Amino acid sequence: MRSTTFLTGSTFISKLIGVFYLIPLFMILGGEENLSLYGYAYVPYTIMLTMASAGMPGAVSKYVAKYNALGAYKVSEKLYKSSFLIMLASGFVFFVLMFIGAPFIAELTIAGKDNVGWSKDDVTDVVRVVSFAIILIPFFATWRGVFQGFESFGPTALSVVVEQLGRVLFLLTGAYIVMEMLGGSIKLANQVATFGATIGCLCGLVVLWMFWKKRYPYIKKQIDSDDTHIDVNYKRMYFDIIKTSIPFVVVSITYPLLMIIDQFTLSKGLSLAEVPEMLHDKYFAMLNMTTHKIVMIPSSLAAGFAVALLPYVAKTFARGEHHEVSEQIKGMIGTVLFFTLPASVGIFILAGPLYTSFYHYDIDGITLLYNYAPVSILVSLFSLVAAILQSIDRQYLSMWIVFVMLALKALLNIPMVSLFETKGAVYTTLLVFVIGIIIFLLFIKKYTEFRVRMLTRTIILNVFYTLCMAVSVMLVYMALAFTVFDISNRIHAVLTLIISVLVGMFVYGFTTLKAHFADLFIPKLSAKIRRKFKLGISS
Repeated sequence: MRSTTFLTGSTFISKLIGVFYLIPLFMILGGEENLSLYGYAYVPYTIMLTMASAGMPGAVSKYVAKYNALGAYKVSEKLYKSSFLIMLASGFVFFVLMFIGAPFIAELTIAGKDNVGWSKDDVTDVVRVVSFAIILIPFFATWRGVFQGFESFGPTALSVVVEQLGRVLFLLTGAYIVMEMLGGSIKLANQVATFGATIGCLCGLVVLWMFWKKRYPYIKKQIDSDDTHIDVNYKRMYFDIIKTSIPFVVVSITYPLLMIIDQFTLSKGLSLAEVPEMLHDKYFAMLNMTTHKIVMIPSSLAAGFAVALLPYVAKTFARGEHHEVSEQIKGMIGTVLFFTLPASVGIFILAGPLYTSFYHYDIDGITLLYNYAPVSILVSLFSLVAAILQSIDRQYLSMWIVFVMLALKALLNIPMVSLFETKGAVYTTLLVFVIGIIIFLLFIKKYTEFRVRMLTRTIILNVFYTLCMAVSVMLVYMALAFTVFDISNRIHAVLTLIISVLVGMFVYGFTTLKAHFADLFIPKLSAKIRRKFKLGISS
């Protein structure tokens, strides 16, 4: 429990930092079009980084823990040392691929523009700067996995937070110095900001090295005490690791792959829609950076509650207890909806003050956020149902479903953007997520006893309580926006947002606790809150 708390807490803090740093960076760079250059490098980097790691950190953690439990510490030592070399080699290979391929990425990104906004050389330079981080981060992630294999979770948790803090502090400080103190260019500020990924990784490595230096004497004693004479075929082991990790890697980068399709096709679609080329960079940043960050806040948190239960699904399924599996799936999907449905509706209602509070008042950004709001629910559900199918030994099936989604996105994106401008990219993403989730649920139904109708009552009640919250938030928002505050003013928008969110949280929390609906998903916390505020006796 303590280890889970460490990792969950550090991940939560890291995600919060990863969301809110964009606010000061936006202010430093001065608008969406200036931020877009950072975004052009960010998504390709995420994809290449995941491919370079190839699921190795989790696999190393698992195997180190396994052989330590057997007392085969020499096997563990050989495993993690060889994995370090493999990850350094993999990181270097993918760094070279991204560095050399940067002009190709840039060419696809700016296709549809004609010497307006960021050029091919600009995008190439920024992509090449961020590519240096790929050399070390797979090694860094694998080292964290080694610590977890030795049941040492503190170093992993602390290094994750330090890495994110180091990255953000460097990119914000560096961008500020370039823009405000040196009078440098926006391009240089973006290059400094993207290099923050490398600095963050180095900070995290320093933390792990300090812990390793302190704990290695104890690990060395364990290695010296190994008299099991167990040996393994490492070539076969790594082959199995890579083979089994492929579908997990593909599923984990589904959203970044959808985003890279947007990056490569948005400008073409906007040109067909006769949108002025000077607006293309701005609309890209709104799509893949500013609105995306807001939408991902609830989905990144809610999915964690349910996905933590997936190992139990795997164990239950392996024992052949299909009815129990169905109940677990029902509980996990209900949990995701319990958190993301009200959050998504809240983003939809409060899109105006949200966008203004985070960035500035822009009707295009606000409108896009209105349309983007449902993605919170769909991303969380997709992550969950994909993980469920993988936990019941249908990993490669999950991968093929993702390929279908990507093909649909690639096929429909330009026509949809040409019809609905930037909103068309959002509509296509919504459509492919809905189709993907339906296909996943159909296969889950095929291999388990789970049926969607099992969720009917839960969904109806969740919608009812969310509507109660929505009405209250809407009334408060309208009262404030039309009588007291000017939403185009940032301070007014922040105050409106705070008051509206507090009202929404109170109404949703009170109604779900009073009716014992929250007990289905957070029973212990619900009972504790109910006793403290005397909302009735827990059922």
